[in-house]
Amino acid sequence: MATPTTALETAATVSFAPVLVAGIRDAVILDASGAARRMPCAEAAAEIARAAPPVLCHAPTVTRRLGGRAFAARDVLELIAFVRPARFCVPTVSGVAAALELAPPRTLEDEARCLARAAAMLLEELAAADAPDADAAAIAATMARAGWPWGGAVAAALPGDAGRSGAAGGLDVWRRLDQWAEHAPEPRPGDRPVAPRDARRRLARLVGPGAEARPQQSDYASAACAAFAPREEAGAPNVVIAEAGTGVGKTLGYIAPASLWAENNDGAVWVSTYTRNLQRQVDGELDRLHPDPAVKAGKVVIRKGRENYLCLLNMQDAVQRDAAEGAGAVALGLMARWAAHTRSGDMVGGDFPTWLADLVGYRDTIGLTDRRGECIYSACDHYHKCFIERTVRQARRADIVVANHALVMTQAALGGLDD
Repeated sequence: MATPTTALETAATVSFAPVLVAGIRDAVILDASGAARRMPCAEAAAEIARAAPPVLCHAPTVTRRLGGRAFAARDVLELIAFVRPARFCVPTVSGVAAALELAPPRTLEDEARCLARAAAMLLEELAAADAPDADAAAIAATMARAGWPWGGAVAAALPGDAGRSGAAGGLDVWRRLDQWAEHAPEPRPGDRPVAPRDARRRLARLVGPGAEARPQQSDYASAACAAFAPREEAGAPNVVIAEAGTGVGKTLGYIAPASLWAENNDGAVWVSTYTRNLQRQVDGELDRLHPDPAVKAGKVVIRKGRENYLCLLNMQDAVQRDAAEGAGAVALGLMARWAAHTRSGDMVGGDFPTWLADLVGYRDTIGLTDRRGECIYSACDHYHKCFIERTVRQARRADIVVANHALVMTQAALGGLDD
């Protein structure tokens, strides 16, 4: 339930003062007494330069609005990336409010109080966790030694023995990841068709009761069933070319028969898309089919090229390069938190917060993907924990695989062989 703005207690601002919010022309500084003072951005820049690191949201944007001179700050987005890794948040004050179910702020003063409340809530969430997170404590201690402004507050909120973190200071997340396992080859799928009436029923279940009646969407789902009929000749697949207007609901229209075919025939249906945005859209619609994330993880797989995934060997090299406490320790600490919680290791369109690269730099975030084609496959020490290899094997046992056109065509040309 949303917390009313009036419930943003002054007490919550004391531990996190000053709080800074910058608009286009004016800025607001919230001080330790809970008083919000509005002033021109240039005046705020001069005052902040003499104050303790302020709490703010998206330091690069705030810095630009204050004139471009960098300053130390406690960015709430970094705190979210640590406390709630791999969970969606729009990188704005309103986005933070939505993620924490706070009332949307309407003024700069509201935004400042919202950030103070958000910081308090996130630290309370760490302290109230049911199971102590020793790895988080070790990572927080390492980041604090590297100068992370949130380090002391986070370390204090976390129970755990950071002294046992080892030489890598808890950043060696690859040691804590589960290994994937090889399975026997999957049997050939069946060839049971999908009846149009069953596709319409599945579609009705997906859209839910009370949904707007869309006859065109039902007709679309029904027509798509022809693609899943048994082949009349070997090597001659059925082809359906279907068209529908914008807003009809084409994605659910083809998911309905595709999901039925996969369930009835113990096989995978590959959905080919042109852009990463479309992959995200299809993946989001599949939440209707599998509302439970744990079930969905085994039924739906997103397949992309290797350059989209975190390379554990690259991360290990980065940790060793920075000796766990160098300039990159803050970025690598947040990366370690994300890598331990990510669904698939996908950093380009997956659950990785791309705004993190804006905050802590490209090199030790997106720069850790397999972007140069340098993968050494089974010769790598991390091969049996590799996100890419794990995704390849999950796709073999999934019901629906969402991929891009290039990968789908490559798979087809190779007769279904991986990569």
